[in-house]
Amino acid sequence: MKRSKIIVIAGLLIMELLAAIDTTGVTVMVPTLQAYFHIPANVAGWILMAYLLPFSLFLVPMGWLADRLGKPEKILLWSIFSFGISSACCALAVNEYMLIAFRIIKGISSAGMFATEFAIIIKYWQEPRRTVEIVIIGLAIGVLIGPIFGGLFSDPNHWRYFFLLGSILALSGFIAYHWLKNLQPVVREADLQDLSSKNTFAVKAKILFKALAWGMLLDVIMSTATQGTNLLVTLHVQEYLAKSPLFNGSILLTISLGMIISNATGIGSRLFQKTETAVWVSSAAFAGFLLLLAAMTNWINPLAFILYLLMGIVLGIFLSTLELMVLNPLPTSMLAQGNGWIISSMQAGYGFGSFLVPILYLRLGITRTAFSLALMVIMMIIIYLFSKNLKRRS
Repeated sequence: MKRSKIIVIAGLLIMELLAAIDTTGVTVMVPTLQAYFHIPANVAGWILMAYLLPFSLFLVPMGWLADRLGKPEKILLWSIFSFGISSACCALAVNEYMLIAFRIIKGISSAGMFATEFAIIIKYWQEPRRTVEIVIIGLAIGVLIGPIFGGLFSDPNHWRYFFLLGSILALSGFIAYHWLKNLQPVVREADLQDLSSKNTFAVKAKILFKALAWGMLLDVIMSTATQGTNLLVTLHVQEYLAKSPLFNGSILLTISLGMIISNATGIGSRLFQKTETAVWVSSAAFAGFLLLLAAMTNWINPLAFILYLLMGIVLGIFLSTLELMVLNPLPTSMLAQGNGWIISSMQAGYGFGSFLVPILYLRLGITRTAFSLALMVIMMIIIYLFSKNLKRRS
């Protein structure tokens, strides 16, 4: 049993790694692919968006399908299998249309993997926090090495090997997931309820909304602040301070290292017994470090890099606890759909941050934009805690 769990965890970690490398690596490779296929920039942009858009759009439908079938494991296995096959087809692409078409399939496959991962962890692990922390390491490592891999394969003669590598990793994950059949589902408190009267769409929707509402709001705000900070640093460090993309990459690398340290050592599960406390404390700490970054550094000195590392550590705590806080009260039959909604809220936050921050930066400058992002997170936490306090009193 223990060996099977270790192998399944390895498969889940590979899945997170795959998705992150595919996004960050292909971002670096787009100019090479544009030149190779002799296509304009607006078409080349679809090489990246062909993955990101289907991923965002299919998260909830894939979660619904997994819950409907009652077998998130099947959706996960087929998703990683199709991810591997479509990645191999990307490597064999003879033109940009073939590449974009199979990138769309990869995006849908990735949605299936992400919609079911937490449902499976919660279903088979009695104490899932440490497992989640380990799995999230794959995401941080992928963000860390994705641009490096993208740079290494950004060559007309070698770009195909990037997609072949993704196919090989997916095959490894596909093999690892077959050990799921050796695991026994845990007995969960949420599943001990009588759900016979709760099978209607309206009742299920009410349960999902009640469980997900605050989590999704916190996730949107925190994702906006995180993506906003990444963009803010890039705009200021590269455009205004005229530092190289490599220097800017070292900042993002520092944040990723913080996430790896946080989840590898289990800082969140060691410090906070309750996931709810871990979520709002890590959010508040991220906002606090952002305020210190804006008020006390020039964004590129040693103190700034210390704060970047600390921001990565608390971000790791947030990512490994939010979904558990929200999903644990749900019955197993709603976990995958609930997870799809939560990850969708994260994607919405990333998109909103990408849209909002350049506008704020041009109008307010870096310091006031950073303060705006931090205060947005703090206000959300205050409203959340105030509402929870009112609910307890009533």
